[in-house]
Parts: sequence; C-alpha cells; structure tokens
Amino acid sequence: MFHVLMSVSVAIAETPPSSRISLNHAPAEALAGLDEVDDQEAAAIVGLRVARGRISNIEELRVLPGFDDPTLASLRRGTQIEVDAATGARKEYGSADEVLAEFQGEPNIQAVQAWSNDYAQTSPETVRRWLRQSKAFAALPAVDLDYDFDMGFDTGYQYYVVSGLPAPTSPDDDLFDALDDASRDQSQGFGVSLSWDLDKLVMSSERIRVIGEMQDVVKLRDKTLGEVTRLYFERRRLQVEQLLNPKTDLSGQIKDQLKLLEMTANLDAFTGGRFSQALSTAAPPAGG
Repeated sequence: MFHVLMSVSVAIAETPPSSRISLNHAPAEALAGLDEVDDQEAAAIVGLRVARGRISNIEELRVLPGFDDPTLASLRRGTQIEVDAATGARKEYGSADEVLAEFQGEPNIQAVQAWSNDYAQTSPETVRRWLRQSKAFAALPAVDLDYDFDMGFDTGYQYYVVSGLPAPTSPDDDLFDALDDASRDQSQGFGVSLSWDLDKLVMSSERIRVIGEMQDVVKLRDKTLGEVTRLYFERRRLQVEQLLNPKTDLSGQIKDQLKLLEMTANLDAFTGGRFSQALSTAAPPAGG
C-alpha cells in the first residue's frame, strides 16, 4: 500500500506542492508557522485530527472556534492532505452512525430550518401573532369627541320724553332711549362617545386580509423549508463522499470543494449567515 499527496485547495495556490506540510501529520509547531494560524489554532487542528482519526478537507475545520476565512485560506495554501490511493480513505468505519458522527459538531437540520423561518419571518409564532393582532384590532372602539361653546348678550332700554320724565302714553311726545341694563353669558361643554362594531369581532375585513396574507406566508415557508432541507442533505452527502471516497485527482477535489462552498453559501443566504456562524463557533467533538 502506498500514499499519494494531494492538495485540496479550492484554487491553484502559489506555494509549490512539494513545500506544503501534511495537514494530517504535521506537528502543531509546523502548523503554527503558517500565516494566519496561531499556536492555539494549531493545537485545535491537532486535537480535531486525533479525535477524528484524520481530516479529509479544510472545510471540516469550520467546527473549530475562531477559524475564519483568512485562516482557512492560509491552510489551503500551505498544507496538503494524504489520500490512500488503494482504499480512498485511511479510517475504517463500522456503521453509518460512525460516519455521520464525524459531523456531529455541525448544526442539525431542525436548527437550520428554524433559522430560515426567523430570517424570512415565516415562523409559525409570527403567523399566530398576526392573527391575534387582527382580532384585537376589531375590539378597539370608534371614538367620537364633541366640543360646544355658546356665548349670549342681553340689553334693556328705558324710554323718556324730552323733559326727562318717563315716557307718557301720548303718541305725540318725542321719545329717546336710554340704556337701562346689559348682560353677557357664555357656556361650554365636552362630549365623548365610544361605539363598537360587534359583528367585526367575529370576522373583520382586517382579519380576512391577514388570513389571506397568512396563506401566502405558509406557501413561502413550505417552499423555503423544502429548499433548505434539500441543500442541507445534499451538502451532507457530499461531505460523506469526500470522507469515504475522496477524489484522487486535483481537478475533482477542486470541483467537490467548490460545490461544498456553494451549498454552504446558499444555506447562509436562507439563514442570514447563521449557518456559517454556527460552523465557526461549534465545539469540536469529544476528545478534540
């Protein structure tokens, strides 16, 4: 049995293959000598390598805390991975559960679906809240406010003859009027009335509109969850293929790695970036 050294870079790196170090055999000191890789990150790589038996591709390192894109890019340029040319894999697995356990540090499908619902605002709780709010809207009364302001004036006159005596009864006398009294009054008032449309408590136009929008949201949610689920398991199938039967030619490795990155980016698009964020902050497997 013999081994062939294969690069898993997603692009042709400037570092010649002969000067790259083995990701699965180099000590922590050698890994820490690469750009963007510190002592703590190098130790974490060795720990993950011991826990899993081997590292099949750089993408697996996303489960380690603090491994950002510059760090991963440096590891792609400066390391290479040994592939068993006879079997295609160096670690033996006894069951499917053992294989899938290699990815236990990644988020499960339920978490990814929940992130997708939150990002698209299509979660069931959001829909139920809209329905509750539409019912409460009909319970609000119509409010009428009235304001009245009245002002009145009153004057009285006494009529006299020229001599100044009170007016006689004779129609021939000359009369003049003199102001006898004057008064002014004003009044104001407020009125508030509330009214309810009791029939709208059963089914209002607002509630009918919300129900229509809810149906659209449910359709969008089903479509989104279907696509997220498909991407998630297609990505996992590719990971398993890379683990059990990795490509032995550089071109095939690049194609698989780019496909894996593409599906990761698509899952990020559906979750607002939370998928990659979970990959970079997930704890390594036990023993790592």
